[in-house]
Amino acid sequence: MPATAIHRDAASALPATTGVLALVLLGTALLLGGGGSPAPWPELLLEWLAVAIFAAWLVLPGSRDSWRTVPRGVWLICLLALIVPVLQLVPLPPGLWRALPGREPEVEALALIGRANTWRTWTMTPERTLASLLSLLPPLVLLVMAATLSLRQQVWLMLVVVGAGIATLALGALQLTSAADSAVQLYGVTTPNLRGFQANHNATADVLLAALIACYALLRIGALRGLIPNRAGPVLGLAVLATGLFGFGIVFTASRMGIALLPVAMLAGLWLLRAWLPRPGRKVLIAAAVLAALLAATGTALVRASPTLAAITGRFQFDQDLRLELWRDGLYVARKHYPAGVGMGGFVPALVLEERLEVVRPAMPNRAHNEYIELGVEAGLFGLLAWGAVIVIVARSAAAARHQQSRSARAAALFAGAVLILLMLHSMVDYPFRSMSLAALGALCAALLLSRANPAAAGSFEKDHM
Repeated sequence: MPATAIHRDAASALPATTGVLALVLLGTALLLGGGGSPAPWPELLLEWLAVAIFAAWLVLPGSRDSWRTVPRGVWLICLLALIVPVLQLVPLPPGLWRALPGREPEVEALALIGRANTWRTWTMTPERTLASLLSLLPPLVLLVMAATLSLRQQVWLMLVVVGAGIATLALGALQLTSAADSAVQLYGVTTPNLRGFQANHNATADVLLAALIACYALLRIGALRGLIPNRAGPVLGLAVLATGLFGFGIVFTASRMGIALLPVAMLAGLWLLRAWLPRPGRKVLIAAAVLAALLAATGTALVRASPTLAAITGRFQFDQDLRLELWRDGLYVARKHYPAGVGMGGFVPALVLEERLEVVRPAMPNRAHNEYIELGVEAGLFGLLAWGAVIVIVARSAAAARHQQSRSARAAALFAGAVLILLMLHSMVDYPFRSMSLAALGALCAALLLSRANPAAAGSFEKDHM
């Protein structure tokens, strides 16, 4: 492609009003949304920003009609996400809320002060449920806006993900080499793990995994569009560089599941860049085996020589892991309050009441470390059904996106699908969707799939070439 054509194509790819607003919201969410409940002020700022951006999106001349192009699946996901916490906040008459499963202790306690016959909400912790409801604003606003963007504009959002990954590595390096009282130690957390803008090192690993997959997808799109040399050497060389850079960071997060998911991300990269891979002949297989042996030997030597790496590998001993006990108690609470649940955000108070004495420890359990169990406790059957419906909507959109004629569009869909799969796998042992940063990332991926399945809602590159 001539240089003038590349310049013209890049200029036309600059985001319009909706794209700029989505860029600001996604970038801010990845930088400010990682503190969790112990850091309420950044989250509150992000929620107010989401409201302001949504209002601007509805009134600015360049975007005020964009809501007409939002795919119906996006509105349905928003409804499914909001309906449970909203209904949980509606006051119920005494005869109704007292009949909910597991409310006997609350009835007895209120009877002592003569308030057992008052109207009360479905949720046992209204303030926590309200906080959970407000935390949905940034990801849902991003979902709605990103689903109306063209592929060109969505590529800019993927670039933001890569930029957030690089910024995470840079800040994480400063944190690892700075004093405990340094200003770069965010949220008052000082651990020997790479954290970046997230208080939880597991969330940091997910950000880096998403950034790595975004690199693979952008390399494919860039090569197909002639923005980088469309040859195996440059494409695979940049892919190896990205894998080494982000893989190194993922290892130093010391996130066991993050490290375990790294090969899954690399498999996604192999699939995305398969057109530039050499055919698997005998020489290629021998070279791959030799390279794997060298990497294994080098890794073993580094672990033996580095106390930090030795400590990371030592985390893969699970004899002291209390997750199984948390899951056991969490399932008991879920059964006790089935099918209504205790209310969004109410997992910790409900668990503390039922936690077995033999597994009580000085530190308060903050989560179930299993997103599905925690959702079952808090939202009951209704939340699980809503979550299942969201998965079906996104999965159907992913299946439809596979038939895109544009290979660039398919690359964006593959990025989105791979990241969502990683987040759902990580949800089995952690709580990525409870982080505003990762919830926004998941919303971006859902928007990419839903818009790819609705060509009328978002355009694509006109033509790919090899």
